[in-house]
Amino acid sequence: MARTTRKERMERRQVALQKVSNGMGISEVVDFVSTEWGCSRRTARRDCHWALEELQLGLDTHDLAHLISHMATTLQRVSLKAEMSGQYASAIGAQRLLYDLLVSRRLDADAKKAERNGWGYRRGTARR
Repeated sequence: MARTTRKERMERRQVALQKVSNGMGISEVVDFVSTEWGCSRRTARRDCHWALEELQLGLDTHDLAHLISHMATTLQRVSLKAEMSGQYASAIGAQRLLYDLLVSRRLDADAKKAERNGWGYRRGTARR
């Protein structure tokens, strides 16, 4: 028979999910869960990993696209403000982050797509 009930396990996981989504670090959440419920660190780590998976699965493509567009707009504003105030290193850093966020992801996806074998990439071994 299990030492904990399903209800208690789900309660632990929901609290871990709440703490992780509020920005608390994983080790802090593990410590909190293990001391609050008196479970082992292994069990607390398992609950925290479940919470992280829930957070990652909770982002659908619409939310992710909205997040990326919001970040791009914010980075553009930061870059312009930094350039106008003469902080060129900050402007370059914001532009680099913008490049990494938008352009390099697309270039990496295109490069990975080109590596796949297709009809134009077949190499025959038969001799004529």
